[in-house]
Amino acid sequence: MKLLATLATISLFMTGCLQTRNDVRDNEQRQVYQQQVSTMQRQTADAGNRFSDLEEQMRAMNGRVDVVENRLENNNLDKQLKAAQQQNEALNKKVDLLQEGFTNLEKQVYALNAQVNALNANRQAAEAEAKAAAERAAAEKAVEKSKKNQYEVGQEYFNKKEWKQAILSYQKYRDESPKGSHFADATYKIGVSFQELGMKEESKTFFDEVLSKFPKSDEARRAKIRLKGLK
Repeated sequence: MKLLATLATISLFMTGCLQTRNDVRDNEQRQVYQQQVSTMQRQTADAGNRFSDLEEQMRAMNGRVDVVENRLENNNLDKQLKAAQQQNEALNKKVDLLQEGFTNLEKQVYALNAQVNALNANRQAAEAEAKAAAERAAAEKAVEKSKKNQYEVGQEYFNKKEWKQAILSYQKYRDESPKGSHFADATYKIGVSFQELGMKEESKTFFDEVLSKFPKSDEARRAKIRLKGLK
């Protein structure tokens, strides 16, 4: 019995020792695990912190990049604005030059129109004057023709010795054409007609007129001969 009791006691002791060693081993492993976990947690935290720092640095970098990009964009916008302003100024100058040129052209056109109007007025006046001159010439020609006809009528009467009718026709010619080419002859033949009618004083009056107005003409020479016959 004692042996069994002893064996039981040893068995319990050994079991207790085994459990204690196992517990110790488990505790050590847990500690190791805990240390590893703590180390990994610290590393994770450090990595998280570094990642946060990197993110912050990235945000800061992105901010600086945005600032730089904005500056570049603003610079580009400034350059574009300046370029646009310069182009606008150049266009305004061109517009001013074109406006000035257009104004000068308008002045030239106005001056040319004035000259054209003046030329038209002068042309119309010249045409009117030419027309009037042609009408006057035609009228004078008609009058001259009429005058010549009266002279010719007088000649017909004179040749027929119709002295009274000859006197009337010649006198009408003289009245209508005081500077006619047949004035001297018509005057002389009026004198002759009066002489043929026996009207000496009247004939002498016309012979004297021929001598006074046309002293060197053939009519004057013949009038002298007629005057001598009247004495």
